[in-house]
Amino acid sequence: MRTVITKKSLGAWWDERVVQACRIRAGIAEVVIEEIVVEPRPLDASGIPLNSAVEDLKAVFARIGDDAEVCVGALSEAEIMYRTLLRPFADRRKILETIGPEVETLLPAVDSRLLVDYVLTGKDAQGAHVVQALCTSINAVQEQVGVWKGAGLDPEIIDCPSAAVAAGARAMFDLSNAAEVVVVHMGWAETSVGVLSGAAIRFLGAVPYGFGRFMPARESGEGQGPAPDPTGTAGIEGGEMLAGLFREILIMLEKSGSEQGEQVLLATGYARCIRDFERAARDRMGMEPFTPVLKEIQYRGRMEELLQGFLGVSLACRGIEAQDQVNFRQGELGMTKRFRKAMGLAGPWVKAAVVLLVVWIAGLATDVFLKSRVDADLKKRINDEFVSVMPKGTPRVDTVRQMEQYLARLSGQAGMLKEGGGETPLAILKDLSAGIPADLDVTIDSINIEDASLTLSGSTGTYDQVERVQAVLAKLAYIKEVKIVSANVDKNDQKVKMKLVCRR
Repeated sequence: MRTVITKKSLGAWWDERVVQACRIRAGIAEVVIEEIVVEPRPLDASGIPLNSAVEDLKAVFARIGDDAEVCVGALSEAEIMYRTLLRPFADRRKILETIGPEVETLLPAVDSRLLVDYVLTGKDAQGAHVVQALCTSINAVQEQVGVWKGAGLDPEIIDCPSAAVAAGARAMFDLSNAAEVVVVHMGWAETSVGVLSGAAIRFLGAVPYGFGRFMPARESGEGQGPAPDPTGTAGIEGGEMLAGLFREILIMLEKSGSEQGEQVLLATGYARCIRDFERAARDRMGMEPFTPVLKEIQYRGRMEELLQGFLGVSLACRGIEAQDQVNFRQGELGMTKRFRKAMGLAGPWVKAAVVLLVVWIAGLATDVFLKSRVDADLKKRINDEFVSVMPKGTPRVDTVRQMEQYLARLSGQAGMLKEGGGETPLAILKDLSAGIPADLDVTIDSINIEDASLTLSGSTGTYDQVERVQAVLAKLAYIKEVKIVSANVDKNDQKVKMKLVCRR
């Protein structure tokens, strides 16, 4: 059994004759059933409860205590509909998302919205997961919660009786060496059935055949009516009336596809008040009685008391056991008192977190606004710089990258000259002016500075003067070679047009 540190769980159930409740305390090292109460309800001469369920439940809570952290109740089997579905997956979220719409098409119309939960009961021959879907109406859950709240408590869990008693038997009793255990919990108006194979639930169901049918009629001044509840007395004989119940159970098990093997019977609830119940089950169903032995859970009372109040005990176990959980308190009905209390305790921290979140969002919005303004200003400055720096007609693709490339190109040209002689274009012009003799008739039209060369164009008076210009250029320290590319006489002015290329 999975437990948490110092946790108290309270399970309660009522019908037309009794109110039963159980309180369990769970800790790290132990799980203890502290108290079980099975309290008969006061009846009038016709067997009708004198008090409302709220009043009788409130009296039991006053006796057993109302300080539990978790309260668990259950609906009547009459409020629950069972359907078996197949799914190729076992993920709980996916199953809950898909079974709701399918179940609605399989059930009769109800007076309110459906609530659906389920228990996995194994796999079929093809390997698909068998889903035991449990359905009820939201009105039934609201009515159940209303009774609890009227008695002063707010249940966190509203379970299904068959699922509760099956999970309760697994949690409390040692089933490791037992055959398939059929748990038959008899209520006043219906009987819940759960089949267990070790720790696995194999089937859940119910038949409309309760202890009320076994009570003999009696005469009174008010007319015919059921006798008082026999709990705590020697009980009654079921006789031939048990044949109808067992026939219904066998038909239900056969339709469910339950394997016909060795099965043992665990009779709980009002079945403990029928003296020949287990003997008749052996004769008519071939099921030997199961002798329950507690495993991890501790209880100082009599086993018979536990089995008579078994549904209440199972519901209390449900408060500390999460496996195969069934809870019809869903959606908007899930706002329990405990949840609201936890939210109330967390209120100041939640408010502080909300304030911090608002401040953070405001700061983020301000930061985004200021950065957008700075970004717009920078873009304007970059565009203005692009227009002023780049050659006219240059298309804008990536302004910053274009200007970086243009600057690198200019820097490379200057760097090339500095590598050779550490001279700038102005220094080159000065060197040419100083090197060319004054008596030389030379006109320089253009000097083109490229990556690895200098190209000089102009005119001289004779071819000899062209060679003298070549010699002057060759003397410069940063020039390795000078070639005369062209030297032709211009017919118009008889000048020699020249073009020289200098390699660094």
